[in-house]
Amino acid sequence: MKAKYQHYYLRGLLLVFLLYHAPTIFLGQRAYFNAFDSLDSFVVWYRLATQDAYAWAPSYAIIEPFMGGVPKFTLVSTYNVYYWLNLLLPTFTAFQFYNVFISGVALIGMWLLCRRHLAANEPVSAFLALSFAFTPFLPTWGLSIAGQPLLVFAILNIRKESPAIWNWLILAAFPFTSNFQSAGVFILSAFGALIGYDIVQRRPVKRLLLAFAILLGVYLFTKVDLIQNLLGGEGFVSHRMEMRRFPVPLGVCFKIFARYFLLGNVDVALSLHTFVLLPFVCLVYALHVIRKRELPRGITITLGIITLICFYIAILNWEPLVNLRNSSDLLRMFSLERFHIFLQMLWHIAAGQALLLIVPRYQPRVLIAVAAMQLVVCFAYQPTYYERFVKKFVSIVPYHYIFTYEDYYAERMFDNIKTAIGKPVDTYRVASIGIPPAVAQYNGMWTIDGYSSNYPLPYKHQFRNIIAGELEKNSNNRGFFDFWGSQSIVVYDQGLPYFETHMTRGMAPSERPITLSHEALRELGCDYILSVENIASPEKSGLRKLAIFRSAIWHLSLYEVINTQ
Repeated sequence: MKAKYQHYYLRGLLLVFLLYHAPTIFLGQRAYFNAFDSLDSFVVWYRLATQDAYAWAPSYAIIEPFMGGVPKFTLVSTYNVYYWLNLLLPTFTAFQFYNVFISGVALIGMWLLCRRHLAANEPVSAFLALSFAFTPFLPTWGLSIAGQPLLVFAILNIRKESPAIWNWLILAAFPFTSNFQSAGVFILSAFGALIGYDIVQRRPVKRLLLAFAILLGVYLFTKVDLIQNLLGGEGFVSHRMEMRRFPVPLGVCFKIFARYFLLGNVDVALSLHTFVLLPFVCLVYALHVIRKRELPRGITITLGIITLICFYIAILNWEPLVNLRNSSDLLRMFSLERFHIFLQMLWHIAAGQALLLIVPRYQPRVLIAVAAMQLVVCFAYQPTYYERFVKKFVSIVPYHYIFTYEDYYAERMFDNIKTAIGKPVDTYRVASIGIPPAVAQYNGMWTIDGYSSNYPLPYKHQFRNIIAGELEKNSNNRGFFDFWGSQSIVVYDQGLPYFETHMTRGMAPSERPITLSHEALRELGCDYILSVENIASPEKSGLRKLAIFRSAIWHLSLYEVINTQ
């Protein structure tokens, strides 16, 4: 009877998982996706790097179509599952599969972790697995966050007993699916803390030390190009050398603490714990303390770690620490805040521990209520369901920019643009205004602008000459470019307190004065401008308007950079 129950139970689990991913699977390019750090960068990096001319080229080969030419290693890692998928599959199919793969590994990992090491029953494990799998992971991070439960599961198996071979295989495979600089450093730090704790407790650590060595060794192997070029690159000084951190008053640090505790990192690690899991965990914890007059050990440790991480992130913004970071090239360039990557997993572990504190006879009803509310939140944040259904009733922001893949890259419109220009794409370069350069890059156009976390500092200075006049109009834009600068794009004054990178149809005014340096455009070999803005007096920048093109979300004007020689 139990086996039959499990058979239908697992079918139900799979059915809910497929329902969540149905838009991605069945709608294809008409499904909605988050463009932030995904369509606007990640997808295009791997699309370019796996073209025939570069697919098997060494890591230092120059990818010519991107930002005037950048080394391959600055965009992609060749020792990465997503790179291999792009070698085997069309760009969208690889992206489509990768999104489902990331969520699937998250589901399996959390299920195994809950069943084996939290001693949770099947209904609790299924709920936590689904909730964790449905958090909006950014594909650019791979399994850096989504794969943590599976990695922790393997590490705890190695720690507790004579582990099966597949635990070691999970450990060795993890670096091929995650980011070393964004997550690996912090995962290794947490792993080191676990080993330190066991040493203090006089537990045997030989297997953990071996596991740590394997994880570190494989990371070093897969990220050797990045490590060699971490502080500026072989043969060039990185634009990251000019990055600056800005302090905030101590009172604002408390607000930062509250933001991370309540929301997680809203850019890259949104955990969706705010509306259901957080109040549930806190309520159960408080009731247990009041009734039992004791602190439950497991959940107290988990909440303590969450609090410590949020406090650590907040205090990093305090003036004395910011000044210290700015005095060191490494501390200034490296994002020390990224211990936030653990918050998604930790809040789900805390929810599991809270469910286990509930009296068994009440647990099923409580679980049904909590699971129903949390899964509603998860489905509401699924981009396609949000755009098609939820948005009609309540306005939330799953992330920054939600578009269909088809509309975002507007391939038909760009075919018309290339036809209007009438020249081979490798004979001219373009720049984009109000639309991410990734859209032109995806469509095969060679650009002088782009989004890259590591490129030569002299190029940043050359590009800045193009927009120097516009940067003087807006101090926020000036800080965005001068003290971050990973988006080497045409930053111009929009009259906003922030720079909007996606000016879709209807957002731009009928006309806007934008002044660019014609001389600097010519120096970087720019021949055309693709602009969502109708530029007032384009002749002041040495531009001539040629045509207008429209798609579902873009309204582009094509300008020619006049050759005055």
